[in-house]
Parts: sequence; C-alpha cells; structure tokens
Amino acid sequence: MSEVPSLTYSKARGFAQFARVALSYLNVPFENVTVETIDDALREKLPYGQLPIFRDGDFVVAQSQTIARYIAKKYNFAGKTLQEETKVDEVISAIHSDFFTALNPATLDKEKLKNNTFPKIFGKYNNELKEKKHLVGDSYTIADLYVYVAFEYIQFRGFSEDVNATQYPQLEELKKYFESNAGVQEYLKNRPETQV
Repeated sequence: MSEVPSLTYSKARGFAQFARVALSYLNVPFENVTVETIDDALREKLPYGQLPIFRDGDFVVAQSQTIARYIAKKYNFAGKTLQEETKVDEVISAIHSDFFTALNPATLDKEKLKNNTFPKIFGKYNNELKEKKHLVGDSYTIADLYVYVAFEYIQFRGFSEDVNATQYPQLEELKKYFESNAGVQEYLKNRPETQV
C-alpha cells in the first residue's frame, strides 16, 4: 500500500477541489487519482457508491466535507480550540449547503445567485475580513481556504462580473494569499482544464 495519501475523483474541480487545494497548500504529497466513470468494480469499494474518497494508508474516508475536515485536523489547519474548530465547521457547512447547493444545474437561478446568494455568502466573509485577517482565530484555517476556493470557483464558472475584486476586495486579497503559496501555484499550474 502506498505511503502517500490518495484522493480519487473525476478531473472536474467539483467538491474534491477543497481537499486538493488544502493538500497542496499544506505541502502534503498526495496521489491525485482521476477516473472518467465509476464502474461496478470501483463502486463496490466506495462507502457510498460515489466519489470523492480519500485514502490515507488503510484509512478510507468519503464525503467531501469530511475529507476536508480530516485533512485539516490531521495537519493542524482546523483551528486551535474546540470553539475555533466549530466556527471552521460552520464556514464549511455554509459553503456547501448555502452556496454549492445553489449551483445545482437542476435548480440554478442565476438572478438569485447574483442578487441573494453571492451577497449573502461572499458579502459576509468579505465584511468579516475587513475587521480581521483570518475568518477564524489568529491564523489561516481551512475556513479561509474554503472561502478562497469558492470565490475562485464561481469566477471560473463565469460569474466574474458579479464576483470580483471590486465587489469583494478582501476576498481578492485572500485569493492572492493562497495563490502565492508554492504548493497551490504548482497545483494550479498542473490542474486539468475542465468545464466544472
């Protein structure tokens, strides 16, 4: 069994993007396993019949939020106290439940995104970062990384007119911070081009 952890997902950014960027930022070597389809043989090995999965030695974990939290806790990127860890979890949950749910193609409402979801989510975090350098505690955590990835992803998805440095200057600074990291730079340079 490989000593290097592996993350298995499609080439798409999707929900695995948070873990990929976190591992890169934290300078954790990992195998980025990409699959085109989930065949029956692979599906049998998946705890919930879906991707992503993260393998760390004999330990296998599924569900993107749980994977990101595991990585953050293992590498001291989840907050320093129980209260900080809980506030980090709050940010992760908000990004997934409020933000990415709104991007579901089956229910996508671009006007609602522009007029409600973006101001609610990005406005909140932009305002918080006007008052302090980090979203939680006195150092960067996976909460900051989650907001950065969501901010960058929505620009990639074609909403640059609505989500940019003019509307959200603090989030642009957060993006610059993470993208100045050598591990993140290397990952972004080699990330496959995809539609989602």
